[in-house]
Amino acid sequence: MTQHGRLLIRTLLLSMAAAVLIAGHGFILYYVSSHMALSAAALSGLIILLVIKHLGLLGPLYAVLRRNSRRGAR
Repeated sequence: MTQHGRLLIRTLLLSMAAAVLIAGHGFILYYVSSHMALSAAALSGLIILLVIKHLGLLGPLYAVLRRNSRRGAR
């Protein structure tokens, strides 16, 4: 098998894994939202928080907020 063929197979497998992962998250969110009586604002806030946490942006955001609060205390 050539290097180009391996790269194509690896790309296809990675994209299929990403699609399964996204579909799984969507199914879980749909299941949870159908069994809970949450408003649309609360549900969208929860989704945004989950995305931020999954992407690992919570730590840098906390550091920025902490840095800004120290400037205001001086």
